[in-house]
Amino acid sequence: MNASPVTAWDAAATARALEGAIDLEWAEDGSWLMPWRLPVADLELHHRDLVLPAMCPSGVRLRLRTASRRLLLDAESVRLQGGPVFEAWCDLSVDGEVVRSTALGVAGVVFGGLPPGPKDVEIALPICPAVRLRGVRALDGEALHPLPDDRPRWTVYGSSISHGYLATPTQTWPATAARLSGRNLTNLGYGGACLLDPLVGRMVANRSAEFITLELGINVYNSAALRERTFLPAVHGLLAEIRSRQPRVPVTVLGPVFGGVRESELADGMSEAFGDLTLDALREQLRDAVRLHRKRGDTALTWIDGRELCSAADAARGVLPDGLHPDAAHQQEMGRRYAEIDTVG
Repeated sequence: MNASPVTAWDAAATARALEGAIDLEWAEDGSWLMPWRLPVADLELHHRDLVLPAMCPSGVRLRLRTASRRLLLDAESVRLQGGPVFEAWCDLSVDGEVVRSTALGVAGVVFGGLPPGPKDVEIALPICPAVRLRGVRALDGEALHPLPDDRPRWTVYGSSISHGYLATPTQTWPATAARLSGRNLTNLGYGGACLLDPLVGRMVANRSAEFITLELGINVYNSAALRERTFLPAVHGLLAEIRSRQPRVPVTVLGPVFGGVRESELADGMSEAFGDLTLDALREQLRDAVRLHRKRGDTALTWIDGRELCSAADAARGVLPDGLHPDAAHQQEMGRRYAEIDTVG
């Protein structure tokens, strides 16, 4: 006797269709789950400034195959008391093409008007804020099937430049590059918090991947968390941690994009006498670190100057509205440029 088609998923079934999350937090009664980009059991070991962006599901996607023309994502965004307010935009892709962006309401979001017949559907969860998922339902009674992502796995570690800023989830440069290059993305861009934390380095190293990209530098500059004495040792340590577990995976170090006055001026309150670094100096140290590791035999390690993705000429055209973050259109352009440049492997 044939089983009835499954037309609705609870939280547990929804979890099996998720890609791009590091871990899941569950309600005590199992009625909802929240994707995280850090291990939930280790959250108390991390600084709050890292935990907050790690709550946000940038790069996390729900993938399914269905003939449904009307889907309900039963979910809600999580607003932190006293924190910034973000509108939670979800992006819908059908058969690999982004077709719309829709804001997530308190009762979730309905995606109607889908094309007839079986199709691959991907719902990209918001860049910000955090989201609790309760389930998915085909409102027209069609069957739902999980759609595993069997593309080569790609881990991206970085700052808000990678996390995404004032864009929808498929407009970030990693999401755009992943779509163009045919990669299964895990986006570990943490807005304001890419400071080469050792536990994050261990997590990146432990997450099996066919490609790894490390977008480094801008958060170190803005926070002065590392200086001339400590920056390169932290970079070498991160690379060594990755190589101890994944000795041959192609790793790309991506230096900072153009940063305006940050290129040659120290951040407020910083002093060159104590080893603080300009953005240009950080970029040069990263480039030299890659050259050194390649000289020592790591030919699977490559360097991309971030100014190839966003340059002074781009900034002059107004693509950095706040002087730091590329706008949504240029984030997509960065993804296109990255996909063209990064041909390792």
